[in-house]
Amino acid sequence: MTERLTLGAAAHLLPYHNPIALAHRMMWLDHMTGGRYIAGIAPGAYASDAQLFGTGGGANNSKMMVEALDILEAIFKREGAFKIEGEYFSVDMPAYDEEIAGPHLKPAQAQIPIMITGMSENSSTIKFAGSRGAYLLSQQVHEKTWINHWETYSTAAKEAGNKPSKADWRVCRDIFVADTDEEALDLVRNGAMGTLWGKYNIPTFKGLGLGPLLTGGLIDEDDLDLDWMIENFFIIGSPDTVAARIEELYNAVGGFGTLVSFVHEYTDNPEPYRRSFELLGAKVAPQLAHLNG
Repeated sequence: MTERLTLGAAAHLLPYHNPIALAHRMMWLDHMTGGRYIAGIAPGAYASDAQLFGTGGGANNSKMMVEALDILEAIFKREGAFKIEGEYFSVDMPAYDEEIAGPHLKPAQAQIPIMITGMSENSSTIKFAGSRGAYLLSQQVHEKTWINHWETYSTAAKEAGNKPSKADWRVCRDIFVADTDEEALDLVRNGAMGTLWGKYNIPTFKGLGLGPLLTGGLIDEDDLDLDWMIENFFIIGSPDTVAARIEELYNAVGGFGTLVSFVHEYTDNPEPYRRSFELLGAKVAPQLAHLNG
């Protein structure tokens, strides 16, 4: 139904997948989307997931991610029979067989873009993204942490002989646009976005000791609440207000390529949410056309 949207997972957690099966699902998705698929990957952060899959978490998950990515990229790119034997994963790719006209499948794109998400400062995952030449998706954290993300990523990329480009850098921040600032603030504070952050996200960040990633250390973590986020973190308001805030963020970190916004369940009041996306495309985006990453 679409021609320009790129599609993908913000992350397949590689330790919890057989990389051979995942590689083929990714390649089918690449064909089904007409070559518009982005393969986001990550090691997995939750201890409960590591317990469920028996990976051990931590350093084990990081090593499993590296092994799995080696296999994914080999299946995507390498021709003919090959074998990779790792500590956690292995693949023994058969030679081409005329009878079955395989193996097997290659991506629609010459190269499926690999994207890696990062949240914490000086993250080993972000360093890995730079060293492997993957795109970086910086999670929804304070712009001070974004600056650290880019420094960490670009340093690792250059050390590996890659050429990092801010035009490829993706950053995340929640956005809500309405015809007036007052309307937008009310729809956030008393709508799905405010409910999610107030009742779940903020307590979760605090419980994990990650509050400073949102505040940038500007306030004590105990003072972090929905009101502070609305006033200081989210991008909320009229088209002019939102455009100005996005440009402020852009300048604060020295530029980025793409701003990614999350989706919220405004199912009880969908029209203002649909209107937010309409205003974002019709009124906000034209004001930012001069920003080129």
